Amino acid sequence: MGKLVLGSGGIFFENESDPIIDHVISLIGDKPKNSFVYLPTGGHDTTEDEEIVRDYCTRHGFKNVRSLYLSDESLTDDDIRDTILGADVIYAGGGNLMFLLDTWRKTKADVYLRQAFENGTVIAGQSSGAMCWCRTGYDNCGPDGSFIFLPALDFIPYVLCPHFEDWPEFLTDVKKQPLDALGVDNDIVISIVDGDYTIVDSGRNPAHTAYFMPAENDWKPVDIMREHVKLHDLP
Repeated sequence: MGKLVLGSGGIFFENESDPIIDHVISLIGDKPKNSFVYLPTGGHDTTEDEEIVRDYCTRHGFKNVRSLYLSDESLTDDDIRDTILGADVIYAGGGNLMFLLDTWRKTKADVYLRQAFENGTVIAGQSSGAMCWCRTGYDNCGPDGSFIFLPALDFIPYVLCPHFEDWPEFLTDVKKQPLDALGVDNDIVISIVDGDYTIVDSGRNPAHTAYFMPAENDWKPVDIMREHVKLHDLP
């Protein structure tokens, strides 16, 4: 099974070295660093991050770094499948979760991403690029910027709230659905490997952390950076 890293917002690729991206890369272990694939779908396939992602990953030893623009209708199914299944690391950027999920389902990228995950590929992302891997995401992509829940790829059976410190509405809204919840503050990630998790901190915001909110306890937040709890059904 693959390795999954769920992050919030933050500047992760622009510095010479970043604890979060370095952690993501470390999860491939001793394998050659052949291919890093960046998915900017959530940002409506903006090209603005392409250069900084390529430069960072090239400096850190990757032979091939590609931004895969899935809204590009000239892409063939073979190109999408081969790029995703040939990656050692796949990283999804943030943006609009509804657009991301619609685009991935339209192009069958969701199918190939699950295959890659099950094959052991390192899967990571931030904001909408983290919510998408959960059973349900929570994003402000509803009418007039309202927050809505969206069914996602269901790699793990949770609803995820990124930007937890900035989205206080979540603690009320989450009670409208039955799932246990996870929350991450900016510059924090939850890294899931071999059925357990660790919290990786960028060090940029000392007060920021990550949370588990069990439905059976009325979604009361537990700080899982400081108190390790058992999370169920992790891959």
